[in-house]
Amino acid sequence: MRAILVFMVFFATYVLTWMVLLFLPLGNFAWIGNLLALIVALAAARVVWSRAVVAPRSVVGTTGYGAAILGSIGFAAGFFGPMLLAPEANQGPLLGIFYTGPAGALLGALIGFVYGLMRTQR
Repeated sequence: MRAILVFMVFFATYVLTWMVLLFLPLGNFAWIGNLLALIVALAAARVVWSRAVVAPRSVVGTTGYGAAILGSIGFAAGFFGPMLLAPEANQGPLLGIFYTGPAGALLGALIGFVYGLMRTQR
């Protein structure tokens, strides 16, 4: 489960960072955007890997974990789902970027917050 979470965070971070870096006027050095996106995604994956050993004990930690897990799942489902179900739709991956990813992150943060509150009251 830990490896799946790290892969989803890596992929979502890479794609979103790469899309932001597309707006930089790099000209013939477009490969720099890919390299920077890879570095940022590897850093995010390393942080998630090192902190996924034990469950977080604070409300803020559970809120962040919930947002990361469900946000990554929502992003991956919305990004790859339209590609698999309707390959002729050219704007399918935008569903994951603008709707299911952020909605999953908000829902995950809410669930993580409630879980953290219940856990600290025990």
